[in-house]
Amino acid sequence: MRKIILIIFTFISCFLFATPESPDVLKYNGIEIELYYFSPAHKYFRDKGLKAPKEAVGNSANRDFFTFVYEIFDKKLYLTEVLIDVQKNESNDDLDNLVEKNVFNDYFPSEDKILMDVTSVTVIPYGKMIFTEKYGWSDVHYENYLVFEFINGQVKKSFDFDYNDFKRESKNQFRKLKRTEEYEKLLKSEMIYKKVELYNENRPKKLQLSIYEYIKRNIFFEIEFIQ
Repeated sequence: MRKIILIIFTFISCFLFATPESPDVLKYNGIEIELYYFSPAHKYFRDKGLKAPKEAVGNSANRDFFTFVYEIFDKKLYLTEVLIDVQKNESNDDLDNLVEKNVFNDYFPSEDKILMDVTSVTVIPYGKMIFTEKYGWSDVHYENYLVFEFINGQVKKSFDFDYNDFKRESKNQFRKLKRTEEYEKLLKSEMIYKKVELYNENRPKKLQLSIYEYIKRNIFFEIEFIQ
C-alpha cells in the first residue's frame, strides 16, 4: 500500500492533473480537509469484500461509488461515515438528481466508528495551491501541510506546518536520515530512481532535482518513521 501511495504522490508532485476524483474527507481540529491520495478505507473495503449497495450511483468522479469520511480524535484515525450517491427520482438520470446518503450503519450496525489500522508517515497538503507565474504547474506547493506518523491507526506524532516550516523540517529530517542505514537502503532502491526520473521529465531543466535533492524535498514520503 505504501508503494502505491508513493507512486500516486509522485504523479501529484509532477502535477499531471486529470479530472479530479471526488475526494474523501478528513475532519481534524475543526476543519474538513479533502483527501486525494490517502484513504485507507478503500483498501479496507476491498480486503473485506464489502460492495456498494445496488442503489449507489457511480459517476466518473467517484469510480468505486464510495466517499469516505475520517476523523482523528483521542489520537486515533477513525472512519466515521460511508457516503454514496443515490437518485432522488428514479426516472431522472441527471447528475443534479443525486443526493448523498450515509450508509455507514449498513456495514457497521453496532459501531459508530471504525479504527483504521494504518502504519505510515502520511502527508496531507491543504489550503490554497500556490504556483509561480514563470513555471506554472511545474512549480507549485500548498499553503499548509499536515504530517502524521500513524502506528496501527494511532497518531504517534503530528505536525501542522505552513509551507516554510514544512521545507525547514524536511531538511532537518533529511540530515537525520543520512545518518541511518535506511538512507543507504533508499539510495539502492530502484523505485527512488524511477520517481526522480518521472519528476524531472515533466519539468524544465532549471527545476530538475538530483536524487539527493529529491529525497530531501520529499523526505516525509520516503521515511518509515519521523525522527
